[in-house]
Amino acid sequence: MKKRRNILSVCLAMLLVFSMATPAMAVVSSKDQSSLSKAQQSAVQKATNDFNNAKSRGDTAGMAAAHAAAEAVRNSSGYSGGSDGSGSTSKSSSSKVDGTTHSSASNASDYNKEADNTASSGNYSSTGHTAKDQQNMAGLSNADTETIAWLEDLYSASSKSGDTATAKAAHSAAEALRNAYGYSGGADGGYYYKDNSSNPGKSTPSGGGNSNPGGGRDDGGTPAGNYTFYNITASAGAGGSISPSGTTTLVKGDSKTFSITPSSGYKISGVKVDGASVGAVSSYTFSNITSGHTISAEFASNASVSVGGAALGDGGSGTLKSGNATKSGYGVTANVSVAASYVSDVTVTASYSFTSAKTVSLENTGGAWQFPVNGTSVTGARKIYIPVETPDDTYTITFHIKALDPQATALTGSNVYLTATKSVTLTIKGSMYEDDFTGNS
Repeated sequence: MKKRRNILSVCLAMLLVFSMATPAMAVVSSKDQSSLSKAQQSAVQKATNDFNNAKSRGDTAGMAAAHAAAEAVRNSSGYSGGSDGSGSTSKSSSSKVDGTTHSSASNASDYNKEADNTASSGNYSSTGHTAKDQQNMAGLSNADTETIAWLEDLYSASSKSGDTATAKAAHSAAEALRNAYGYSGGADGGYYYKDNSSNPGKSTPSGGGNSNPGGGRDDGGTPAGNYTFYNITASAGAGGSISPSGTTTLVKGDSKTFSITPSSGYKISGVKVDGASVGAVSSYTFSNITSGHTISAEFASNASVSVGGAALGDGGSGTLKSGNATKSGYGVTANVSVAASYVSDVTVTASYSFTSAKTVSLENTGGAWQFPVNGTSVTGARKIYIPVETPDDTYTITFHIKALDPQATALTGSNVYLTATKSVTLTIKGSMYEDDFTGNS
């Protein structure tokens, strides 16, 4: 019997410790009803519901988080509810609404575009919608605006410290207050989704009620108040961008268009939606979304190089006949045009073999590639000379173009070169010594 009493004493002690460590939150108190607006009471009631849900599953962290959210609402009105939420201790506190505004929107559509831009950049401190912005857009009372500021301050501090439970509870309470005005602030509180299809903002999808408050859904949506949100995650590889990028949160039934833009020197090589290719499209629209999605874009180099034309000549000496026919001992010129885009370090060489294999580098002169000045020419001609001992035959001169592709080099991490070739034939028949020719060739 004594042993059973000891066990009972231990259990009672453990229960006492648990009850002391965890606030026993009550429903909306008489003080709340007399001091808070209906919207503020909605926020406290939501926190109370969250508290009770956490308690039923033994989630002490969730209970403490919900209590903190309810207290933030009360503190914004100058009092504390104490450990169980039923108190009415006066609490001196300064306003958290400093009048700062970041929005220049005059309608819900522009307001939500600002929120999209902020979500994409992550610059909430400099561009995120403030409590004052929300008041201007939704018509919140001064008291309710103050409460929003307190809850957002709690959300921000909790997020920075890694306390996700309290951050979630603060957002949940803030959404309940916003819902009392007939709108939702979205997943981050910065949006204006009006529960009215005639409103210029977003409309609530049919059946928008949430039977699983505060939890996830089978379709991946995130409920917030009377709304369900889905994330679209957009990413782009090197060589271009996608807009908006990162994670965009949308209300169920909404649509969103993503634009894909290659950087200079690149082209779109492919776009995938949820892992499946949709082609090399420059834009893609998700319509009437009912689940989360991913979209990714890849890019490739748009560099190119080709030979526009290659022609032989004689520099005006008259030694090259129709069909590129000449005699050994004479010289020929070359004029090669190169079409190149988004490349660098272009080189042009010519290879041929009259009596032995030769390769010579051409020079860009006035936009055309020509043989270099031949040191044996007394007139400084840009020619190659055909040895007099060259047998009669048809010979090939092949021009090789090579250029560095900076874009492909950046994508692969090693030098990538583009090449092109163009060949011309030259017929040798006879020797210059057969001609009575005294001029310079």
